[in-house]
Amino acid sequence: MLMKLPNDPVMLLSAVNMKLRDQYVSLDALCDDFHISPPGLPNDGFLFADHSAQRRSGHLGHALLECKNGELLAYYPNCNDDNAGHSGNGWMEFRRSTDHGETWDATEKDAYSYKMWRSHCGRTAMCEKGVTTDSGALVIFHLICDMQENGSFWEPYWIPTYMRSIDNGCTWSQAQDLCALRGRVYDARYHEGIIYALMFANDATEHFVGVRPEHEYQLYVSLDDGLTFQLRSVLSIPSYHRGYGCMEFMSNGDLIAYAYDIDDESHPDYCISHDQGHTWDAPLKTHVAKCIRNPQIVRFGGGYFMHGRSGSLNSTPGHFVLYYSNDAIHWDEGRYMRLCTEGAGAYSNNLVVGSHVPGMQKRLLIHTSHAYSEHRTNTIFWWIDI
Repeated sequence: MLMKLPNDPVMLLSAVNMKLRDQYVSLDALCDDFHISPPGLPNDGFLFADHSAQRRSGHLGHALLECKNGELLAYYPNCNDDNAGHSGNGWMEFRRSTDHGETWDATEKDAYSYKMWRSHCGRTAMCEKGVTTDSGALVIFHLICDMQENGSFWEPYWIPTYMRSIDNGCTWSQAQDLCALRGRVYDARYHEGIIYALMFANDATEHFVGVRPEHEYQLYVSLDDGLTFQLRSVLSIPSYHRGYGCMEFMSNGDLIAYAYDIDDESHPDYCISHDQGHTWDAPLKTHVAKCIRNPQIVRFGGGYFMHGRSGSLNSTPGHFVLYYSNDAIHWDEGRYMRLCTEGAGAYSNNLVVGSHVPGMQKRLLIHTSHAYSEHRTNTIFWWIDI
């Protein structure tokens, strides 16, 4: 872990030169240094939601938000153990932290999700992404799962919905459809007054990856603090046999988006927009040594982190893997955060804590599901400090 560096420029130069002499082979290596807690990877992480006593499961959404007042909201699913826990039959719960994640309050049910499950309408709602705007408004996005066509499995999808809170998540607006198409919001960002939502327009009736020409990655934006959304563009990433997705604003203001290729788990697709998502460069591929499925990306501490499952169709599947990059394109060899010992898991999310607290040292919070028995999952987390 890096020591606290001095503010005086002469002393700072001296300290940097000393660390380069004694500990690092290059300035890049010094800048890449980060500390993961709990240490000693791979490890068990910190337990956040324990479903094992009731043999329930926590697949799907893991929305994380930091309120304008500094409180944190961390969502996770509570589903039954149909399909050995590979289930969307349940509701979302959340816990609140009033001390920046040091401790967490008791579990509460997400009222919208729980009401839908209790209504026996044949659908469930899973809160997968959320953002906080400059005004303090919270906006969360729900995956709407069909519980009739394939039993407790969460596919196919219906039209995703969104909700808004202006009191730090104590109350929420009525849910509204994001658009007129069925699909899944895979990521959401807030940048310079605009909310961006990355949706894959694929109802997953046939497969969660794209199999039809009309399946496409679409970018929706809100210019009015989350009250309404409009389609801004269709991404250039090909949709055939692609699924999942993530995006992040780069240090130069460009927007980069990634997608999973089910036929090539070590080479995810990406494309870049130089004009806030209006247009996109031609898609390219990059390499990740330990593969990745359901990728998540975040800019933090002068670099970028990407995490997810180490694929499902290779020789080392199912582990939770973390990569680092200086430019959001070229990734290091990666490290396993937690090893897979049971079935499917490693659906994850992240949050830069301290983004809305002036003067606070920022920390990166990473949440993921991890299978404890067959496909039944708990929720665990790590902290990353620079």
